[in-house]
Amino acid sequence: MIGLAALWAVFEVGYYGLYVWFVGRLQHVISRAAVRRRLEQVSGGVLLLLGIRMAVEG
Repeated sequence: MIGLAALWAVFEVGYYGLYVWFVGRLQHVISRAAVRRRLEQVSGGVLLLLGIRMAVEG
C-alpha cells in the first residue's frame, strides 16, 4: 500500500507539474482580453447549464 501511495504521489506531482508548465507556456495567449472573455463565457455557460440540470432533477 505504501508503494502504491508513493507511486500515486509521483504520478500526481508529474501531472500537476506538466499542467503548470503548459499553462505557463500559454500565459501570453491566455492573458489576452478576448481569450479571457471567451473562457469566462464558456465557464459561465457550463455553470448555468449545471444549475438548470440541478433545478430540473431536484
